[in-house]
Amino acid sequence: MSDLSFITDPSKWKDITPDMYDEINAQIEQTFEEGCHGNCESCSSDCDHRESAQLPKFAKRMYAVNGGKGGAGKSSVTVLLAGELARRGLKVGVLDCDIYTAVIPHMLHISGPVHRGEGGNPLPVKTGSGIEVMSVDLILDKPMDPVLWPGVDAFNILNYLYTSTQWGELDVMLLDMPSGCGDIPLDLYTTFPVDGTIAVTNPGALSVEAVQRCINLCMMLMSPTVAYVENKSFADSCVSSGAYELPHGCVTVSVPFSGEIAVAGEEGTLEGLNCAELNPVVDLIATAVKVSSDKAAKAKK
Repeated sequence: MSDLSFITDPSKWKDITPDMYDEINAQIEQTFEEGCHGNCESCSSDCDHRESAQLPKFAKRMYAVNGGKGGAGKSSVTVLLAGELARRGLKVGVLDCDIYTAVIPHMLHISGPVHRGEGGNPLPVKTGSGIEVMSVDLILDKPMDPVLWPGVDAFNILNYLYTSTQWGELDVMLLDMPSGCGDIPLDLYTTFPVDGTIAVTNPGALSVEAVQRCINLCMMLMSPTVAYVENKSFADSCVSSGAYELPHGCVTVSVPFSGEIAVAGEEGTLEGLNCAELNPVVDLIATAVKVSSDKAAKAKK
């Protein structure tokens, strides 16, 4: 075991035995100590992680919005971030990865049918502010019927939605993730070109174990948590990020419990709502997009 494939290649996980855990953990720690944070775009080394690359990249930066518990507000945070990034002039795409409980179309007040472009590939549905969206909820004939696909089939559908959709020239793509560390997150993190993760949680001790598990998973799979969002916080509470082991430099913010956000999500007007508390995360993403743009421009010269 001399490369990262036992960590990043799901086909090899079946060969991992308990006596290998300590060696694998030591390998992960050594990898990060040597400066690898899963961002191949800014790396000049020739490592196995870089060679294993995954699917095509349709945006300058891609971020997964993740968390360990359902109901924390991942979808709301995704839409709020997308709306503010769009207002700053960035071209934004949102892929709804929560196959079984997709709500992004409702929050953005969009619906199918999905139209086809050249070659018959699906076109993303655009919102009023130009956000490009793809979701299984937009292609199902009966969205109210239960989705009975097993994990591998659900991920294959998600893979199809990502790779076949005719995305425009995006600056940033946000992935609204399902909760937890199940099949879809595992497969997605090892195949999608994710630049970083935005962890969303609620205040209190009940979330810590589940969310920390997701944070650790992202670290193992080379997509470290770049921002921590404590959602639905109360006015007299403080950010409880101290309860978590977060990567160095992770941005931490607190979004207060808001009836306005809840109503906007229900009415499908959430993309137009400004949430100033999320501005540090928006700044982080916008800066990363600019760095990527500058590097691409320099490479063309």
